[in-house]
Amino acid sequence: MRFTYLVLLSLISMTSVAQPVQEADVMNAQKASAQASQLSIKATAIKQSVLDLNRDLYQLEEELLSPATTRAAVFFSLAYGEFFEPYSINITVDDKQPIQYLYTKRQISALREGAVQPLSNLNLGPGLHAIKAIAKGVDKYGKNRELVIEAKIEKLDQPLYIELKVQDNKEMQNAELLISQW
Repeated sequence: MRFTYLVLLSLISMTSVAQPVQEADVMNAQKASAQASQLSIKATAIKQSVLDLNRDLYQLEEELLSPATTRAAVFFSLAYGEFFEPYSINITVDDKQPIQYLYTKRQISALREGAVQPLSNLNLGPGLHAIKAIAKGVDKYGKNRELVIEAKIEKLDQPLYIELKVQDNKEMQNAELLISQW
């Protein structure tokens, strides 16, 4: 009997000790969950600040490497395209590294619908610059043809935008390559 009494007493003490231990585990788990949530919020905030800093550094780098006084861009467009279908363009500015591009049927279709294609961003100092462009393609009869233009352009202290445009000349039943500055 004494043995039974001891067994019952030990069982009662175990259950009374187990309840507070389980409650403590639940409370610890809740605290850990709250801390993890706070850490997740802090990590997200740090990630966002790193992204913002990266964007700001990129903008600063762009301003330092190509300030407005040296910024220039070259674009290509096709007006109608009835008399000429380009398959490539080759542009050199001041006899430096050429800008080259090959066209697909889909791109030519977009150009015919009025798209203006950015070809390249350049760094040009203020002053006169020589530009030469050769648009290779086929005329309306399917013969290979080259449209060539050479010009001097003046770069001021502001950004320069150069557009090379293949334009139809209906009177001559021909196409010509024009250059304009914005």
